[in-house]
Amino acid sequence: MPLSIDIEIDSKFKLSIPALSQEERQQLEQNIIDHGGARDPLIVWQEKNILVDGHNRYEICTRLNLPYDVKPVSFDSRENVCDWIDANQLGRRNLSPDAFRLLLGRRYNRMKKAQGGRTDREFGAGKLSTPKTADTLAAEHGVDEKTVRRAGRFAEEVAQTPDLQQAINDGRPVMQVKRELKEQAREQRREENRQKIAAVPAPGQAAAVSAARYATIVIDPPWDWGDEGDQDQLGRARPDYSTMSIGQLERLDVAGLADDDCHIYLWITNRSLPKGFRLLDAWGFRYITAVTWVKPHFGMGNYFRGQTEHVLFGVKGSQPLKRKDVGTAFMSERGVGGHSSKPSSFLDLVESCSPGPYIEMFSRSSRAGWVTWGEASK
Repeated sequence: MPLSIDIEIDSKFKLSIPALSQEERQQLEQNIIDHGGARDPLIVWQEKNILVDGHNRYEICTRLNLPYDVKPVSFDSRENVCDWIDANQLGRRNLSPDAFRLLLGRRYNRMKKAQGGRTDREFGAGKLSTPKTADTLAAEHGVDEKTVRRAGRFAEEVAQTPDLQQAINDGRPVMQVKRELKEQAREQRREENRQKIAAVPAPGQAAAVSAARYATIVIDPPWDWGDEGDQDQLGRARPDYSTMSIGQLERLDVAGLADDDCHIYLWITNRSLPKGFRLLDAWGFRYITAVTWVKPHFGMGNYFRGQTEHVLFGVKGSQPLKRKDVGTAFMSERGVGGHSSKPSSFLDLVESCSPGPYIEMFSRSSRAGWVTWGEASK
């Protein structure tokens, strides 16, 4: 029968211990049953009569009415109890990497706090008589000093984010949960922007442009060929629309339209590639890759005959693609809108890869679900 002792459970101590996996807990219960009770004693804080170690054994034994022993241990503070728990748990087998980092980091931060935040003091005659905490823990747990310091930062992050602590307790990878939390925050902003756009009375496209910020921007600038020293670059007449110099394009407030996390698709010709990289930088985007439109027939050209156009894909902040199965080239017929028109299938591709709300700059037509900036917005 269990010992007749009233043990108090401190939820903070219990929650600070990484949970056993389902398999580990089932194996522990079977071992206790086979042994006829708990083999190892429960550790109790002698001065407070609070259970420190053995929460799973205590629960199993009380539920199954099996015996257990208690070992009282003296601690002079809660900090010492916490450090004992973490040090003891670090010796567990099958501890997840995240749980190991958390326990190690908590020990490091606790010891650093005890030294007044210093971990780089010198030692020797007339100086401190104890080694640096990072070195001490590194040697004790078989890691290097940098690992200990990184673990300290990790433990601080977990302490500030309850969802990360819960992930460790549930055995979920912290990096996966952090990605999920970031995506939840991104989607919340995107939904707020969608609602702002939807609140603009129809047809009010021009008003909608400034009503929100966008997760995806498509832009086909009206390039001025004169920037490249060619008045007749492709051996044909200039386009019948107004063009803009590279300086004018750089001054466009594209950054003001972009959400904190945003994709941009910048149409660019082979000849104008240097200007495209320049624009991405001016608008605050990181260049990631180029998507190439392969046309069914080649066109004009003073040297090689053009059969491709490119889309420079850039990212502001951090925003993953919605799919991972898209290559960097696609084939399509030319657009039906005359000079420089793009295939309508391209926007289908964009929608499948990047989240809304969407805006198309220098657009020549309207599209459901998109805000247009240009001729279609007039």
